[in-house]
Amino acid sequence: MLHTNLNLRSSSSAQRGAALAVVVHVVLLLAVLGQTVYLASRHRVRVDLTSEQLWSSSESTRTLLEKLDQRLVVEAYFSPQEKLPVTFRESRKWAESFLDELVQLGKGKVVLQRFDPNADDSVKKRAERVGVKPLQLTNSSTTSLSVDVHWQGLRLVYGGGKQKVLSQFLPSSSFVAEAMLTPAVKELVTVQRRKFGYMEWPVTAVGQQTPGGIGWNVLRSHEGISKRYEFQNLKDEDGALLPDDVDTLFLFRPKDLTDRQKYVLDQFVVRGGTLVAFVDAAEYAIGPQRTFSKIPLQLDATGSKQPFLGQLLHYGIEWKPKLVADMAQRAMSPRDPLQAPYEYFAAPQLDQFGRQRMVPIAYPYFFHPLPVDWKTSASELAKDASGKVDETAAASFRERFVAGMPSDEFLFQSFKNAGRGPGFYWPTWVGLREKAGGKPDLPPDVEGRVHLWSSPAALVEDPPQMVNPFGGARDAIQRNTEYAKFATKLRERMGNEPRLQVPLMVEVKGKFSSVFAGQDRPKRPSEIKEEEAKKAEAAVVDDPNTPEDESKQDGPPAPAKDDKKGKAADKPAVQEPPMRTTGDRPGRIVVVGDADFLRDDIVRGDLAQGGGPVSGSMAAPFFAQMLDWLAEDRDLVALQSRSATDRTLRFVADTGATAADARATEKALRDKTSMLRWSNVLLPTGLLTVLGFVVLIVRRAQKRSFLASLR
Repeated sequence: MLHTNLNLRSSSSAQRGAALAVVVHVVLLLAVLGQTVYLASRHRVRVDLTSEQLWSSSESTRTLLEKLDQRLVVEAYFSPQEKLPVTFRESRKWAESFLDELVQLGKGKVVLQRFDPNADDSVKKRAERVGVKPLQLTNSSTTSLSVDVHWQGLRLVYGGGKQKVLSQFLPSSSFVAEAMLTPAVKELVTVQRRKFGYMEWPVTAVGQQTPGGIGWNVLRSHEGISKRYEFQNLKDEDGALLPDDVDTLFLFRPKDLTDRQKYVLDQFVVRGGTLVAFVDAAEYAIGPQRTFSKIPLQLDATGSKQPFLGQLLHYGIEWKPKLVADMAQRAMSPRDPLQAPYEYFAAPQLDQFGRQRMVPIAYPYFFHPLPVDWKTSASELAKDASGKVDETAAASFRERFVAGMPSDEFLFQSFKNAGRGPGFYWPTWVGLREKAGGKPDLPPDVEGRVHLWSSPAALVEDPPQMVNPFGGARDAIQRNTEYAKFATKLRERMGNEPRLQVPLMVEVKGKFSSVFAGQDRPKRPSEIKEEEAKKAEAAVVDDPNTPEDESKQDGPPAPAKDDKKGKAADKPAVQEPPMRTTGDRPGRIVVVGDADFLRDDIVRGDLAQGGGPVSGSMAAPFFAQMLDWLAEDRDLVALQSRSATDRTLRFVADTGATAADARATEKALRDKTSMLRWSNVLLPTGLLTVLGFVVLIVRRAQKRSFLASLR
């Protein structure tokens, strides 16, 4: 009996102890969870484990947020995520993620306010008033048709005075979210826009006798550029010297330059200005069927004594106004296959089903520099027709050839990451002045470097009258015939000429001396007219055939001439400072051997329907980053150089197929796709079958072993 009571007491005590242990565990768990929630609400930590940091902002965003000296309010006009169509929910995730990180990085300077316009009519009206646009999505069924209205836009308010509206904020990745939002923040924090001057000589359009309208207005008026930078047209017909408050001047396709214009440019760089020139050796009008007709382009005006080429050479830049063609297949192949028919050059071709489609054409006058160290390809480039490597030539190539984008300037970081430089159209040779042997020969106190090079498979020639690979043929068969002649001619030249790598963009900086030193300064047109008028007046007075009493006329005597006023009238209306012969502070000259890739009609995509070229995807980023580079504004450098790794499966090597082998490439793609499809079906089935046989054999062996052990 006693033993039973003791057992009951022990059991009861154990139950109470177990219950107490459970209660303690629950209390401790709640305490830990409460502490975790408390700490998480005040100390948020995000860890991005992706290899490309897909969910993290770049250094550009962090730098801008650190510069905020006022509060940045982000008003998010978002519809509920659960009510969005499935196709838009992924975009909402990217948007919410980036906004959340923006608030965390702001450390109290960034405030996020969320509004649902569909839930409040006053909020809806305010969203429409500030410029947020709704997403009107059609929803249809067999019996009804409706339009659903959703919202996903932002309004950024900085310091209560400046604002920026993103009417629809639909990022497809964190890269896109940052690319949309960070420049908007940069625009808000910019206190004063940097001023750039420019002079342009418009392109002559097809059917025009004189230049008309095709300039580079698209880029300088782009919203993302014009909000941060101011452009002033300084092309003065009277040739006035540039204002002191202009420290950077763009030249777009200079031609017909007078000595006075060259003097203006000379004095600008001698006083320490930055001159950026986009130059062309020839002007090719792009007509129907992509007929490229040469229009005369004269660098120096009639009567000019100082050649513009000689002026650049004086500063240390050698510009050869010759066309450059790059025969490397990769150089003239577009990066994005979807844009292949438009970025460079394409022609309508019939596929195997008889349908007409645009096919990329290998056209070596349209190409881009490559961030490839061509020294590593020296042995391949030194092979002869039999495939044997000429070691002497290979050693020479390793000594001479350089990377296509050797510059470490932040202007080129994003292009190096993208695997290609900006696309050029009919580019020219621009390099450093050299001595015999290829060594730079720069003026005293001047240094320079080449930023962009072609591949070592470049050809150089005087601009021909026609550079149309189809010779104007419209029939597909004729086009193929003409193109074969065009390609064969270039290949023959390539086989007969030595390997050549051509410079495409150069920069020199230092204290320049004037090319006009020791000469009389060129006079302004108004001064020349005034002198001619005085000479004509003096000639009339001194003419012996003029009657003495011609000046004696009836009427009151002429008022006495005020000597002071007369002396003042003899002076020029604007006193010009004396010529600067040497610079007292460093200047800078950048020359890019192409201006066509910045043309309005090429940037806008006006020529896309007929087969290109179209430069908008690369010209605009290049020009925008060049402005930041010239202004030494590094705030957006990390953002511009950020790019995702291309993980697209490529079943067939990207060789830049021409029209002649496009069908073969398409057949190879179909064969490879079919092979992979059957492999996905047969390989797993085969592996499972083999695994089944292995398991069967192992089990039979185990069974025999077990039966044998029982005997």
